Formats: sequence, structure tokens, C-alpha cells
Amino acid sequence: MTMHNLVEQNVLSINENDKQSNKNPIHDSPTKKEKMRLYLGYAPGKTTALNGVALRAIGAGLKVKLILFSKCQETTSESKIYEILKAQFPNYFDYFFAGTSRIRKDGSFRFFGDADGWTLQDQLKLDQGLRQLANDVVSGEYDLLCVDELTDLLYHKEQRVPEKNAKLVFETINPNTMILITGHLCPDWLKEMATTIIEGKVHKHYLGYTRGIEW
Repeated sequence: MTMHNLVEQNVLSINENDKQSNKNPIHDSPTKKEKMRLYLGYAPGKTTALNGVALRAIGAGLKVKLILFSKCQETTSESKIYEILKAQFPNYFDYFFAGTSRIRKDGSFRFFGDADGWTLQDQLKLDQGLRQLANDVVSGEYDLLCVDELTDLLYHKEQRVPEKNAKLVFETINPNTMILITGHLCPDWLKEMATTIIEGKVHKHYLGYTRGIEW
């Protein structure tokens, strides 16, 4: 039996049990009441953790969507795996890139504070991602929403996402949906809403960024 068949069998088994018990496996469990989880800090591994949770959730038969801010499909290595997952499990997985490439033609990185750090195309993709997030949060369609690299867009003085708009989104989270958010820095009001906050710390780093490891 192939890995795909094993996962599909697990998904079907969980859903059949769910129908029989009329319960949702993530939200009706007496040990699972989480609403919002934050992965924060400057240590690498936040998106890696987000991807790991998403993979585990799909394997458990949960419906998952990833919205990735400040990133694009062309320069994100795992996007190839997202395509495979969506093709194999169209009823359980979806994703959307809400950013443009931040790597210049000379290979340097385009930081938000640079002269070319924020463009009209960046804003358009951000707006598209926010519309998807607002719809998905309130709809209850997904058991797990994984939102990558959002907190800095709320935190910095530029506030690419105005605080009042963001609060409206997160105050309308459907009871059937858990949301996982990553970022470096995070506003206090969002921390107060979170049920779990995990902040990474670097003890030693080789000061390099390897394709396939960090990006």
C-alpha cells in the first residue's frame, strides 16, 4: 500500500467515525480546546513548525489551509510539496501565497525598510491575502488555518495591516477553526488573544541560509 493510500485510508476512517458520532475530531475532543497559536521570534524554524503542524493535521483527517504572507511560490521551496498535497487531497488542503519575491535579481534580499522594500505589487498581494483570511476565519470551512509571516505586518510602525482591521478579523474566528500564526515581532493585543505562544531562541547559528533548509 502506498503512502498516499495509507493517508487517504486514515482520512476516510476518521471522517466515517466523525459521521457516526456527529462530532468533529479536532473540536469535540475533551483535550483539544485551542483557539490560536503563535510561533514568534528571530530564530529560524517558525515556518518549518507551521508546515509540520499542517502535515500532521492533514494526516489526521483535518481540513487545512495555508496563507503565506511576504512570500511567493517561485522562491519558496515547499511550494512544490503544496502543489502535490493539493492535487492528492483537494478536499483537505489548500494554500495561497500573499506576497511577492523579496529576492532581487542580484541575489540580495529586499527588506521592508529598504527604498524598494514595499511596492504596489506587495500591497496588492497583501490585500488579496487579507481578503482570503477574513473569509476563511469566519466561514468555519477549515479546521486549521496556518498564517505565515503575518505578525510583523501588524507590529511595525508602518502597520501594513491596520490594527483596527486586524482585530475585526481575529474577533470573528469561527468556533470550528484553530488558527496558527508566525512572525518575528507581535503586538500585545494579539498575544492576549492567543492560547499558546512559542518563541524560538538561537543558541548558535552558522550564519548562512541554505536553500532547502532555511528557504
